[in-house]
Amino acid sequence: MVIKSALKFGFIALAALSLAACSSGTATPDTSASPSLSPSASATPISYDIAPLTGVKYVAGTNKDLALPSVACKVDNLDVARPQINLGQTDIVFDEMVEGGLTRFVAVWHSHKPTAVGPVRSIRPMDPDIVSPFGGIVCYSGGQLKFVKMMRATNVFNADETEEQGKGTFKRVSNREAPHNVVVNVKRLAQHNSKLAPPAELFKHSTSILDATAATTGSPVTSFKVSYPAARAEWVSVASRGVFVRNQDGRALLDQASGRQISAVNVVVLQVRIDRTYGYVPKTTMVSSGSAWVFTKGKMVRANWTKASQTAPIVLKANHQDVKLAPGNTWVELMPRAPEGSLKIVAPKPAPSASQTN
Repeated sequence: MVIKSALKFGFIALAALSLAACSSGTATPDTSASPSLSPSASATPISYDIAPLTGVKYVAGTNKDLALPSVACKVDNLDVARPQINLGQTDIVFDEMVEGGLTRFVAVWHSHKPTAVGPVRSIRPMDPDIVSPFGGIVCYSGGQLKFVKMMRATNVFNADETEEQGKGTFKRVSNREAPHNVVVNVKRLAQHNSKLAPPAELFKHSTSILDATAATTGSPVTSFKVSYPAARAEWVSVASRGVFVRNQDGRALLDQASGRQISAVNVVVLQVRIDRTYGYVPKTTMVSSGSAWVFTKGKMVRANWTKASQTAPIVLKANHQDVKLAPGNTWVELMPRAPEGSLKIVAPKPAPSASQTN
């Protein structure tokens, strides 16, 4: 939107003096039509739409995706599934432990809805508690019947590969091996379900990265590693860009669509309990509370997290105050408690003292 303003300027017109005869013999100028010398200005203020899951502002009406529901998809993270497609376009991604100590993603698209994401895999028992706060749509490719029933019992529209046949939303691509070849058109999926409401915010956001809680009160970090029994996520600060870039199991995690390394403006690590009710399939306990670490702009702040119910958002507090993330995308590491999970933070090396340099 362009602010338009107009100033109207008056021009003084000097009336000709009339020399008509009168009893006083003086001349009187006609000023009845003289315009005002005071300019008047009008300006139309810019209005914005704020993306609820990122806190990013868009000029009102310019991002049509914000009016549509969010789409959360289960995305594979095995080495044979990498590089994933359009993970770099997500608003929020959850990294969760699954069987064997490996990890899988719950990736949420709202501000940007690509025509291809994946590879999409099956549902897990913690996914209903992760996805429910967003409402909207969850997409997946099958799963154990008891887990599918749990997902269908939520307030979220379920888009399963089987039921989406013939709608142009799911497809199996030929350049990937099954079962790592399911690709979803989240834009079309959202458009087909456009009457569903957009999501509410999950986290609080500051107005700029400089005002984010970690940026203003946190301690500097150069990198950190979140370890799962059979997977490791490393995040490295890139100060020039104000982001952290992700390495997966010792290698850069790339986005196939862009060819770029995955990055995040915010990374939130939640220490979680693991429920073994379902045997070899672990369930991350989401309706709970625990310790948290929030990373933004090369800094980290300790916090606590709570989630009161299945549909409730995740609340982050530090010193009894709301933690505010920077505007931008967020990755959430659901790190199991020790000994299954661990966090290693690397701080910058201290600058040498004057005595050391002399």
